[in-house]
Amino acid sequence: MKSPGSLLIVLCAALLLVGMPARAINTVVIDPGHGGQDRGGAPGQRVPEKPYTLDVGLRLAATLRDNGFHVVLTRDGDYFVGLRQRCDIANAQSNAVFVSVHFNGAPRTAADGVETYYYSPQSGALAASVHRRLLAVTGLPDRHVRRRGFFVIRNTRIPAILVEPGFLSNPESAERIAGSPAFRQRIADAIARGIMDRYR
Repeated sequence: MKSPGSLLIVLCAALLLVGMPARAINTVVIDPGHGGQDRGGAPGQRVPEKPYTLDVGLRLAATLRDNGFHVVLTRDGDYFVGLRQRCDIANAQSNAVFVSVHFNGAPRTAADGVETYYYSPQSGALAASVHRRLLAVTGLPDRHVRRRGFFVIRNTRIPAILVEPGFLSNPESAERIAGSPAFRQRIADAIARGIMDRYR
């Protein structure tokens, strides 16, 4: 049986490990949602999702490259990429993480806030790190980090998250997202900082 002193040392070591950043990564796979014939958004939503996921994805790519990351984009223009192909692109990378960029939509136009999703246990800490940064820059309600089996995060072997930093079905949020490149840059920078908080 361990002495109380040795148990305390083990407990302190475990707490230090929890607080430590994960092993550094080299590559971020950025997945701008939708594209091509898939405009994204809730049924009847006035503001399409696809141009703004791409814009944020490209801004995120630039910020990460400036900070020394290798970046792979599942799409870099307005064209369709299937869900399986997005996963295949991610699964071809090693020492990498996957970030799928979306904006939310709902029939109730008052709905708003930030949601961040993960599926595998290895992805939970990254989701929490990015979520904290997004809440700080958007000022939107916290709709929490959630575990869900969305195809692109369920079928990706590397740590994978899906972000929803606001509702395009909400007129006020849609105006900020669609009307302000500076706001989209803040979203991209927040995602990048969340990744670096975890892996740098």
